[in-house]
Amino acid sequence: MHGGERFLSSDVASRFLPFLAALAVLAGVRSLPTPGAKVRFVLLASLSPLLLLYSGEARAYALLAAMVLALFLLGTEAEEALVTLGVIALLSAALVFAHYLSIFAVLAVAAVAAAEKRTRSALAVVVGSLPFLLWLPILMRQPPAAVAWMHEPAAELVMGIASSFRGAGRIPAPFGPPLPGALVALGSALALLIALSLALSWRDDTRLRRAAAFLVLFFGGVVFASLARPVAFAGRTEMAVLPVWLWTVALLADRSRLARAAAWGVAAVSLVASLLLLEVHRAPTLRPPLDALERMARPGDVLFTGAHFYLPARLDADRGKLGMTLHAFPLDQASHPGWAVAVRLPREDLAAVERELDRAALDGARVYFQVPPSFVRVLGPILARRGVVRQLVDSPEMVLLVWSAGDQKTG
Repeated sequence: MHGGERFLSSDVASRFLPFLAALAVLAGVRSLPTPGAKVRFVLLASLSPLLLLYSGEARAYALLAAMVLALFLLGTEAEEALVTLGVIALLSAALVFAHYLSIFAVLAVAAVAAAEKRTRSALAVVVGSLPFLLWLPILMRQPPAAVAWMHEPAAELVMGIASSFRGAGRIPAPFGPPLPGALVALGSALALLIALSLALSWRDDTRLRRAAAFLVLFFGGVVFASLARPVAFAGRTEMAVLPVWLWTVALLADRSRLARAAAWGVAAVSLVASLLLLEVHRAPTLRPPLDALERMARPGDVLFTGAHFYLPARLDADRGKLGMTLHAFPLDQASHPGWAVAVRLPREDLAAVERELDRAALDGARVYFQVPPSFVRVLGPILARRGVVRQLVDSPEMVLLVWSAGDQKTG
């Protein structure tokens, strides 16, 4: 693999685009009318805990946030010139393929534009979204296990999603422990003041009216869709429209002294929350076990991996770094990499393991297992009956086993 290809397939490169996208959010400052609003938006966006966290994650959320803000501003604010309409169409097309949450954002922009008699902008959004119709059958066939992690009580979901609008709230578990309750409560009080001020002001300001309508339509669509299938998860769903909310707060503060004071308070809460998140210990990385497997790999070796361990291993295998054959475990994990539900292991999964054990015994190869500890209760007796098993890693999150037909060295 050439140096350029190696960089483009690296973890550093995969995090570079989200970082640029988070910086691009700040470009929204150009659409605000006063120096005070510009300063408030830059501070609120720069200090936002979720924008900070996702700017360094190889996920689509920072890109989603930047693209939705751009579409909102172009679709509801910009002059409807031909070039602008073309950009709206292209941006809409890119958005609906970038993340499923953008579907709700794109529909909300189209609805607001139509209601505000911006017919050409609304049509540009619709035209740009049409190619996604070809993808809908695939979206509808997504296995239930792929969204099993999003099931949570309705009250927690609503409060969790609203929490990001107050500067300190729901932080997804991989980013660290929950923020202090007092900080969250203070942020909640400030967010209520801003919401009250917006409720009193939106009728008198066209730009605020459009922003409020967009936010209501987005979350209304998410809630309605969630009645049929879970599509929302606090700490991530709100990322799609978080910059639009911050833009709205910055603009609102020009009209309301109460909102202005609350906005500065949210900025302070965001600063404290971000500093706390930068100090906490993150969840253990999966890299050390994978790096060790890559060093130990020999021709003919096999790795079975499941749950959230499968996706990093799949990426390494696709990049040619793993050096051994990879199997999902259970087998259907390959159709929804990254997430799993607690189920009994089907007979065909255990049969696949036994086939690989037979082949490895003939070839003098080894079979590795990177799985949650609960899987060992089923695998342990099968492996011990067929050969020698060594435990390389044992933690509350993961067990790494290596099996061989005889007493071979494991590397």
